[in-house]
Amino acid sequence: MNRAWLIGGVMVGAVSCLLYFHWRHDAPRRRALVSLRQFSGDLSSGSSTFLDRIVIPDAVRSRTSNEQLDFIRKSLQDEISDAGLTLLKKQGVFGSLKEVFPKEAETWSRQAGVSPEKCVAFKMEQNGLRSEIVLFAENQTYKVVRCNNVKQMAAAKF
Repeated sequence: MNRAWLIGGVMVGAVSCLLYFHWRHDAPRRRALVSLRQFSGDLSSGSSTFLDRIVIPDAVRSRTSNEQLDFIRKSLQDEISDAGLTLLKKQGVFGSLKEVFPKEAETWSRQAGVSPEKCVAFKMEQNGLRSEIVLFAENQTYKVVRCNNVKQMAAAKF
């Protein structure tokens, strides 16, 4: 009887350790999704705080904050949606920028003025359409560097 309890205890401990390590390993992905949900919510609500959640592209930095706000809002509001983020969460690939987009990593990070080593990305491809999100790690949160076809992917899926 004691041996069965010991084996059971060891198994529970091993499973608990595995679950903990998986949960811990998945933390960047969870933080990235939280940042994206906040960004999407700010963008759709019309709040100007979404500017704090992105890396302002070099081509737009010299503009006034109102011009930046208008340009980026118009550029991104048709690229991201909650339905698209849900689909990306369930079916998308997540990893370091260089891992997910090896050919584009250097170019995209250079255009944004960030280090590719500090970026993560989501990607999903289906029916000839590719969704892309690139995020720059800053403290315990992420800023959007690139967002493309996330809303369109969800519309095509449903």
